[in-house]
Amino acid sequence: MSVPGVEQVAAVVAREQVDFARRELTARARQAGPGVAMVGGGGLLVALASGTGTAALILLLGRRPGAAAALGVTGAYVGAGAFLAREGLVRLREAAPSPPAVPVQDEPVQDAKQELGSAAKRGTKSAGRAKSAAKSPPQPAGRPKPKSKSPGV
Repeated sequence: MSVPGVEQVAAVVAREQVDFARRELTARARQAGPGVAMVGGGGLLVALASGTGTAALILLLGRRPGAAAALGVTGAYVGAGAFLAREGLVRLREAAPSPPAVPVQDEPVQDAKQELGSAAKRGTKSAGRAKSAAKSPPQPAGRPKPKSKSPGV
């Protein structure tokens, strides 16, 4: 027994929800695109800094002129790369989906804490038994203790 038109209304609502989700994801992807590009650009600049740093090291070891310039370029690459990567990560965080507004249930966490607490209580009782057993270690049965040799005795 179905109500006439309910299936059609449900289909329309489902299409609208899918369309809304598609538009939202597209907008978030457009917002995240520059952030991804900035992080990639920062990585490229850091790779270039690796190359100029290596060149500076070679020039320094060879005591040749130009090492200071190579170190300056390396510093500029590292600074610009770090700035781009940081700003790109900020943009990516802004484009990230917000956490759901549904409160999370803490019942499994509380159950686990109670189980750990009761296990810890049981562990302290058995630890006391283990300590008393550890105070008097068993002596080997078949082997006599070696006698100490002292020089004047």
